[in-house]
Amino acid sequence: MKTKPSHIQEEKNNQILLSNTNRDIKNYLLGLELRNNGKYKKIPNYIIDKKGKVQELNKEDVTSHFLEGYRNNGVVVICLENNGWLSRRSSDGKYVDWLGDIYNNKVFSKKWRNKLFWDKYTDKQIKATKKLIKEICDDNEIPNEFIGHNVLVEGVENFEGIVSRSNYNEHWTDINPSFNFEIL
Repeated sequence: MKTKPSHIQEEKNNQILLSNTNRDIKNYLLGLELRNNGKYKKIPNYIIDKKGKVQELNKEDVTSHFLEGYRNNGVVVICLENNGWLSRRSSDGKYVDWLGDIYNNKVFSKKWRNKLFWDKYTDKQIKATKKLIKEICDDNEIPNEFIGHNVLVEGVENFEGIVSRSNYNEHWTDINPSFNFEIL
């Protein structure tokens, strides 16, 4: 009798997790390819770039190991291209991401989790996210219910529906405050 490889889930999907790349798409994908000599396991099932293009990186029955220290089985991970929190350099007033790379797009300002400036999600991303969520919910019989905010929620690992990574831990900053939760 054959056994399933350890990265294949044994339980039915019942949660969709939204998160960020915290890098531009090109560098994020390159990082996934190079980490741990190509054996990195923290890979989302889907990624949506700023233009709204959806890429499948893992089948939905593959565990992504995305939630370090939390449940991973039964979770479909959608990662949105987004630099996350930004800082303003005092030397020239330019915004930079967590790596110090200059950010040239419009900045969203809201104090949250000790940060003030954020990369914005695009309308095309939000539309593509909404469409992908509907497809995943329909295919997996996941309730199309969303917690609807980005703060820590006790017992989130038992919630059936759509959550953001920041619902799991008060230190994670994705999905950031620029996301339009109302559209979902």
